Amino acid sequence: MLSACISSAQKYTSYSNAIALNLYSEALRDSVNIDIFVPNDIEEKASSEFPVIYLLDKQLNQNYQYNIATIDYLSTLQWMPKAVVVGISFPWKVRDKWTTPNASGGNADDLISFMENELNAYLKNLYTISNFNLLIGHSRTAIFSSYALSKKPYFFNGAIASSVSNFDFGNEYQKEVFDNFLKTIPSFANTFFYYYSVGELAYGDLHEPAVDTLNAYLESISLPSNFQWKNYKHKVAHKLTPGVTVSTALSDIFKDYGIRINQCFDIAKASPNTFPEEEFTNYYSSLSTVLGFEIQPSKYFFNSIGSEYFFDHNGTYGENNLDFALKILFMAIEKYPSDFSYYSWIGEIYAAQHLLDKRDEYLNKAIKLIQEDTSLSTEEREMYLEEIEELRK
Repeated sequence: MLSACISSAQKYTSYSNAIALNLYSEALRDSVNIDIFVPNDIEEKASSEFPVIYLLDKQLNQNYQYNIATIDYLSTLQWMPKAVVVGISFPWKVRDKWTTPNASGGNADDLISFMENELNAYLKNLYTISNFNLLIGHSRTAIFSSYALSKKPYFFNGAIASSVSNFDFGNEYQKEVFDNFLKTIPSFANTFFYYYSVGELAYGDLHEPAVDTLNAYLESISLPSNFQWKNYKHKVAHKLTPGVTVSTALSDIFKDYGIRINQCFDIAKASPNTFPEEEFTNYYSSLSTVLGFEIQPSKYFFNSIGSEYFFDHNGTYGENNLDFALKILFMAIEKYPSDFSYYSWIGEIYAAQHLLDKRDEYLNKAIKLIQEDTSLSTEEREMYLEEIEELRK
């Protein structure tokens, strides 16, 4: 049984307003209150695979809203990929049960089953989601995040656990599950991410001793090469740790994604006489392997590298610059066939090369797309059409 509505919460730059759901779980035998945030250009990127980020403790509104805004900020500035973001409430009456493993008398394994099977199936029915699943939790839900990652590594790829504890303050069963996780993951191709934090006891975070024990444990053993982890200790209270942890952790997890354009600039400059399409493709493929889901060149890539070739401020590419720019733009229209700006740009290059028939062919395609684009205002449409007519002079 499902009920849904569109929330009228604050506006985000890269994400639509929340879709609020109440979803009954057969595994939990209970209802789960959920928000779903999707990229506001998800229709345009229908062929893209979106990672899924689970924000736990939706009921703790201040940290919850901050975390959503952080994801929006990093996505908008192209430092992390846009994702399907799922907020899950942990009402106080079930919070302990849902974060305690079934073996210890709770329902954490049932909640994992709900996320892995029921919720994931629901999301796949609506969106093109990848197999990358990242958990973000605080305190009890940080403990759950750690347990879920170690219990189901073939489903979860990482956890950001603010004010976590050492396996629920030393629970031997959870430690055994975590040890088995570390023994299992070397057989996986992708990287697993475990970022955890704590405040200090002097500032009121009683989890500090447990996290110190966890940190000492991880530093004392040999860890798999595909296990990426970091520990943050902050001079803040327990309730503030998500606000100083999540942005730093996300930035680090997705740092290779964030610097991808810089890497592509280096690839281009290292090949001034040939167009390095294979090198670009291989770079994105290697990035996809590390993160565990497909990363495709975006408009950010096409616009940035296209401008690198087109303007060629340092004369790096000589007489090749416009031909290389055309190659990038032809790649762009394969992925974004409805974006008139790429056709207009191609027409501009053909005009510079005095290939007037080809100029007109692509400018006419741009005009057709502008006229068909219902998202443009009358003023915008007239402006773009005037710019195209200037290119014919």
